[in-house]
Amino acid sequence: MDIYSFGRTPRDADRVYRKQVERAWVALVEHGGVIDPSVRDFIRDSWKRCLSMGVEPVAQRPTLHGAEPALEQLRDSNRELLHAFQNTWQVLGDILADTQSCLVIADATGTLLDVCGSPVVVDRGARDCLSPGYHWSELSGGTNAIGTAIALNSPAEVHSAEHLLSVAKIWSCSAAPVRDHVDGHLVGVVDVTSFGDSHQQHCLALAVTAAHQIEETLRSRELARAVQLLHWYQLQASRWPHQAAVLLDHKGRVVSANTLARTLFRDGRDHTPLEPGRPFLRVDSEPTLAHCTAVLPPGVRAVGLESYAGRGRPWDGGLLVLEAARGAPRLAARGSVVAPDPFPSIAGTHPLIVEMKRQAARVARAAAPVLLLGETGVGKTLWARSIHQASASASGPWVVVNCAQLSRELAASELFGEECGAFMGAVASSRAGKFEQADGGTLLLTDFSELPLEVQAGVLHVAQKNLLVRVGSHRERSVRVRLIAASHRDLASEVAQGRLRQDFLDHLQVLTLQLPALRDHLEDLPAIVHQLLAQIQVAHGLGARQAGPELLAAFGRAHWPGNVRELRARLESLYVLSEQELLSTQDLPADFLRQLPAATSASAPAPLPISALERSAIEVALTRYGSNLSEVARRLGISRSTLYRKMQRYGLVTR
Repeated sequence: MDIYSFGRTPRDADRVYRKQVERAWVALVEHGGVIDPSVRDFIRDSWKRCLSMGVEPVAQRPTLHGAEPALEQLRDSNRELLHAFQNTWQVLGDILADTQSCLVIADATGTLLDVCGSPVVVDRGARDCLSPGYHWSELSGGTNAIGTAIALNSPAEVHSAEHLLSVAKIWSCSAAPVRDHVDGHLVGVVDVTSFGDSHQQHCLALAVTAAHQIEETLRSRELARAVQLLHWYQLQASRWPHQAAVLLDHKGRVVSANTLARTLFRDGRDHTPLEPGRPFLRVDSEPTLAHCTAVLPPGVRAVGLESYAGRGRPWDGGLLVLEAARGAPRLAARGSVVAPDPFPSIAGTHPLIVEMKRQAARVARAAAPVLLLGETGVGKTLWARSIHQASASASGPWVVVNCAQLSRELAASELFGEECGAFMGAVASSRAGKFEQADGGTLLLTDFSELPLEVQAGVLHVAQKNLLVRVGSHRERSVRVRLIAASHRDLASEVAQGRLRQDFLDHLQVLTLQLPALRDHLEDLPAIVHQLLAQIQVAHGLGARQAGPELLAAFGRAHWPGNVRELRARLESLYVLSEQELLSTQDLPADFLRQLPAATSASAPAPLPISALERSAIEVALTRYGSNLSEVARRLGISRSTLYRKMQRYGLVTR
């Protein structure tokens, strides 16, 4: 770990160095230009970062985090960090009690949460923005130990003259990051600040010790919380003896999972997303079933979420109950396993779709780049994500880049990353690009022919060599990324017109899938509509809606130039605007109906067969009413015996 400190130099040497820094700061403020090389490297780099972000050294003061209610809300969201900090102050406070120093804790953004020390020192700090609520990131507070430690992700020490803002030059400070013990992400920053010449050489060591003490306290409390959660889970587990269950902590990480849950997630590889401590769900507030459903793999759905703390209280962990979705593996009548759909998130049983799924499953097993071609709206992103989830990179990141939205000037830095100072006016520190973000996973490039030719060459180099160089740097970085490219354009024409490199295209089209348009497999339309309505219901939460036979028949006559995307937009409009559970042609706008060909027109697409409409209606009813076949038959207006006969004909089973 790098530690940026003032160094152990004699006091006379300290004074000489500070005079040099003071002269360098005055020259910088009055004349700008090159910073005196006598200033320590990391301080000089921080000054440059701050100035590039527009920090004003003389007049600027750190910003205050809103009014008192906003501060209390911030403190409440960091209550665990504050509790651990108070414990550390009880242990280490005696060391600072009779000094001109105080112990400070900030959140991960650099906003101060608490300041501990003698009343005289605390009051003095409050007069100069060293009190709860002030934001001490480099953008707000210039070069300072807290903000610079965040920027460097490492302990840092900044002495009086080295501060960029005039208001901060009356003190010296030493800060150390506080990290989460599970995944190492930044939780906060602890800082020792001293006034005048009272800052001692041991202050940085004290800050690092305080950070470790806080981390240990947080770890102990997490372990105690996990024990309480497990005890609660043991009491609750009997309520769901035959269902998959995952126990999550207050940060959405896995605490435990039963055998049924692990079976649902098993994919034949060593890795499992249900490993204890692994992030499962991002928690900003109390999660809902919709939040949980969004992170589940195809073939799995959430059916229950039980909060450990109970409703109306802050989320403190809970139990997520899961089950296999329709189309997931199930047992046949004689106990043999029915082969699962390799891509259950893609609805359809038309031979075109079945063959496309077969090809995609084979493509997913390879490591070569994949090229997806098809009209706008056919679902290229959905197919790409399904290939990612079926590949050996499924446990890695999934990153999507719309190349058409990248400006020519920033396309290279967006994909390959950049080093600080690569461009005039660059802000913040060096950053990783999309390739590094996707390292170990899959990167999808949509509309890739929109990339500048020189960037296409760079992407080709990374794809072939598994090495990249950030913009503004000379150091090669190793990355392993599964590349998928998607386009709706005539790529041969793009090459002929000089907008696409032939060698780039040759590399991408080793494995090519031509996705069919919706009008080529309209027999799948009822299943697609059913799936889309279920997704729309989760998104809007306005209750269940079903597509009636007349509406499906009308949809079957449409041309759908926008394919599934256009269909979803149409369904979403119907779902939101209709007050009826059964959507019909009466809910369609007049202009859409006028564009439909007549049902008897020879040029119109073949209408959906009655059997497809009948099967879809039964599937929808079975999904809604489950094993209550009497209610299913009543809702459909047929007898129970007729329902049995039709279910056997269409191969439908209940859960």
